[in-house]
Amino acid sequence: MEEAGIKRWVLAGTDYVYPRTTNKILEAYLKSKGVKDKDILINYTPFGHSDWQGIVSSIKKFGSAGKPTAVVSTINGDANVPFYKELGNQGISAEDIPVVAFSVGEEELSGFDTAPLVGHLAAWNYFQSAESDANEEFIAKWKGFIKDEKRVTNDPMEATYVGFKAWAKAVKKAGTVDVDKVRNALYGIKVKNLTGGVAEVLPNHHFTKPVLIGEIQEDGQFEIVSQTTEVPGDAWTDHLPESSKIISNWQDPSINCGNYNTKTKKCSGQNY
Repeated sequence: MEEAGIKRWVLAGTDYVYPRTTNKILEAYLKSKGVKDKDILINYTPFGHSDWQGIVSSIKKFGSAGKPTAVVSTINGDANVPFYKELGNQGISAEDIPVVAFSVGEEELSGFDTAPLVGHLAAWNYFQSAESDANEEFIAKWKGFIKDEKRVTNDPMEATYVGFKAWAKAVKKAGTVDVDKVRNALYGIKVKNLTGGVAEVLPNHHFTKPVLIGEIQEDGQFEIVSQTTEVPGDAWTDHLPESSKIISNWQDPSINCGNYNTKTKKCSGQNY
């Protein structure tokens, strides 16, 4: 929006809770920035969707109205392969209609020609191309374990690595594997992540993590073009009225839940 002057937005996702929630937030955010309904196209497809010709054609048509257009993609898993292939088939480059994906990483891009996709973007908390001693060691151990130099790492692997390290520290601190005692010991636990920073467990059961934006390269890796410092994860968005008044704090004894309504002073939903 700021650097490329994008005026029209396609929010394309797989039909399940994560894309629908993400797009609900994104739509509210875009409208708060003055984007009109007619300049937002939302589309959902089932898991494993493979026939992208018509959908990509509609994206191409939507982007031909004389306004710079971008796609924010929450298309999940193996459906990304035919989606990106069809972008290439229809000659849609990153210069024409850039795609920024929240669900496409190194694993999804492995195994097919990414040359037509160079320049399209993805947003994660980790990329294999991150430069740190910890990441180099992690990649070497992974490839040694899998015995395949062509296999890649990705963000979900780093998330699991950080999460397990934090859990192990909390178990040691609590002196037990009892769930409630470990949970109470987790808050404030810090572990080194693979991008060179430190992840901290927050009272809302989220981590602090950097936000990285990467450009797809011809070898299926990402060139990191933007990286923040560690950002505290938020359980509830401020962009939707119904959730802006809700907070999550499992450490504060006066709240001790994941969905505390600051107006009614009560927890809503099921708490565990």
